[in-house]
Amino acid sequence: MGSFPSFVSRYVSIAVKILMAHSLIIANIVVVVVVVVVVVVVVVVVVVVLVVIVVVVVEVEVVVLIVVVVVV
Repeated sequence: MGSFPSFVSRYVSIAVKILMAHSLIIANIVVVVVVVVVVVVVVVVVVVVLVVIVVVVVEVEVVVLIVVVVVV
């Protein structure tokens, strides 16, 4: 019975080490996911802004062309 607590403490320490390792892995995964999400959001925002600019410029050019054609 004297060796039983040492087994328990050994298993507890192993479990704690595994949990700590997993928490580090989970923290790394969370950081990677957050970075990926931020990058994706930034890329999407940039693409949307560029598309809006292009659409606005094209529409303005089309309107100007129509006005020029109508006036001429």
